[in-house]
Amino acid sequence: MSGYTVVDLETTGLFPQQHDRIVEIAIVTVSDAGHIEQEWSTLVNPQRDVGPTHIHGITAREVLDAPTFAEVAPLVISSLVGKTMVAHNARFDTSFLDYEFARAGLATTPPTPSLCTMQWSARFLRGASRKLKDCCSAAGVDHVAEHTALGDARAVAGLLLHYMRRCGVPVPWDDTNRFSREHTWPPVQTAATVRTFLRGAGVRRPDAWLDRITSHLPRNPDPRIEAYLAVLEHAMLDGYLSAHEEKALIEVAVELGLHRDQITALHATFLDSMAIAAWEDGVVTEDEAAQLLSVAEMLGLPRRLVHVALERAERAKAPARATFQLARGDQVVFTGELSVPREQWVQRAEAAGLRHGGVNKSTRIVVAADPDSQSGKAAKARSYGIPVVTEAAFARLLDGMK
Repeated sequence: MSGYTVVDLETTGLFPQQHDRIVEIAIVTVSDAGHIEQEWSTLVNPQRDVGPTHIHGITAREVLDAPTFAEVAPLVISSLVGKTMVAHNARFDTSFLDYEFARAGLATTPPTPSLCTMQWSARFLRGASRKLKDCCSAAGVDHVAEHTALGDARAVAGLLLHYMRRCGVPVPWDDTNRFSREHTWPPVQTAATVRTFLRGAGVRRPDAWLDRITSHLPRNPDPRIEAYLAVLEHAMLDGYLSAHEEKALIEVAVELGLHRDQITALHATFLDSMAIAAWEDGVVTEDEAAQLLSVAEMLGLPRRLVHVALERAERAKAPARATFQLARGDQVVFTGELSVPREQWVQRAEAAGLRHGGVNKSTRIVVAADPDSQSGKAAKARSYGIPVVTEAAFARLLDGMK
């Protein structure tokens, strides 16, 4: 066989030896002449938190139904057999691949060989920095969808073609080609059965989860409304309905035998209580109105009901019902790559009289960079029924203690 396989990864961090994992992988196969032949990409469930979403744009919710690396490993290996692996900063990508292959029981010896477009940039691109974006700019290569695995892999394939046009035949990395193409890979089953999961595949209507309740409901319901509202209030504590919270609501709705129209009525009741709380201080801010609109969307309610609820609350001027609150002595836990340094959150929590520690049954709340996080702390909290909330929600709860 011959040709090249361009690989690009998005990861939870920089160090696979410190348990960082792959969250997206893209493969672009290229002919010996430098032309793209095939490509594929998939999100990967890292079975932990997804790391810097602000960089790679991948959320915990998106990867929940994605395959694990062990599931896609056969497809990765079959794409590399007999070809030269290419990557920009290849040492980074090969180190992650080698760790992931080992976890999947497919370790390779010696480590995966590769051709690095970053290393060769010094020869073919004068004055460009090592960054992929700058190398592409210097080479006149389009770099679309930066920090997506497929977008970056296509850009690296463009760089490779530029180098090949500059150097002609034979290419100066012939030794790398020979070594890489003769590399012995572990045998794998046919890649035809491997499923992939693209970015956006997990994006659904915000209220799509309600359809899953309807599909499981019995014909003779006997609802206990207060029980469902208690779970709903817990789930919507931070104004965000995570996938785990959707699942909990589905289970409660099915157990209680609630019809879709009954669920909608309960959600409208919840929205009314939020509107009453918003009017409690005599004014509804833009942020409060925006939050109400967001909650309505997640609960499958039309936007017009927000205006109806606010008008009704203004006329009633009724006191808001009790909501979740923190008290001095409560224990709080932080998990994931928070936007504010964890040390600062701990200081703020302790200054408010809260305790910081590990997750146990006495923990009051867990603050996560992403409420859908699959971190060990978040998973343990859910098993105990402890709320997992955003930083913004925690900040509001802190303000409520003053």
